[in-house]
Amino acid sequence: MTDNLRGILAVLTASTAFVINDAVVKLVSQELPSGELIIVRGVLATGMLVVGVVAMGATRPLGVLFSPLMLLRIGSAAGATTCIVLSLRYLPLATVTTVLQVTPLAVTAGAAMVYRERVGLRRWLATLTGFVGVLLIVKPGGAEYGAAAYILLATLLFSTTRDVTTRGLHRNIPSIFVASASAAAVMLAGGLVVPFDHPWTVPTAGAWFLMTVSAAALFVANIAMITGLRTGEISVVAPFRYAPVPLSLALGYWWWGDVPDALAFLGIGLVVAAGLYTLHRERAGLGAARLPAAEKRSPAE
Repeated sequence: MTDNLRGILAVLTASTAFVINDAVVKLVSQELPSGELIIVRGVLATGMLVVGVVAMGATRPLGVLFSPLMLLRIGSAAGATTCIVLSLRYLPLATVTTVLQVTPLAVTAGAAMVYRERVGLRRWLATLTGFVGVLLIVKPGGAEYGAAAYILLATLLFSTTRDVTTRGLHRNIPSIFVASASAAAVMLAGGLVVPFDHPWTVPTAGAWFLMTVSAAALFVANIAMITGLRTGEISVVAPFRYAPVPLSLALGYWWWGDVPDALAFLGIGLVVAAGLYTLHRERAGLGAARLPAAEKRSPAE
């Protein structure tokens, strides 16, 4: 099996696990208040990740967590996850999943502004197309989703900040260490939601099971995505991040009878098309970069 094939399988696994997590969270949110759900699942996810950190020898001094960039990273991760849980309570699964697919496009814009990375006109147009798609999906200001649309847009802002700041972290900090710190921050963020939410409810056995499944799905998704992006060529494996979109549409229809309207379908198409076009340009750029290097090699090489 080639590295690219292993990377594709890992990204497909991660994408599927992310959708399963979101679907399970949406199911549990019908029984438990959002704050309670965030806290209890956060405890489970943090426990799993801490065990992983110890098992992989990825521990670091706790002082690492208090650098400004790390605090911004784990704070934005907590904000993103909290807003996702709140969004899933009120919005269709496919809507939340598709809007989050704009994050890589938004990160491109963020990297250009923060790290002065060069972004061409075509990438800017693809990013703007993705944002237009988001507006068609959530229709901010419309009566269909109300305030939940703004919560989902806040999710996109938090997730973009999370990924942009992640790029600036020192490379000797293991990804699973960052993930475990973020999970703990998410758990604490749930406490901020509790006073504004419904009273604490004793979870049923079914709710405990679903929250455990959600935490395990997050663990698998994070590890598999990191593995996939580090194993195969990004231009080859990254397009498979869009696999959750049809899966979320199918699950949303199967479990909740959700069917996006015509504008939402148009928005979904724009988001996916913009993402795939950006990845196509990345692959073309890598191919062009390899060609001069290959031409410089002597026949003996």
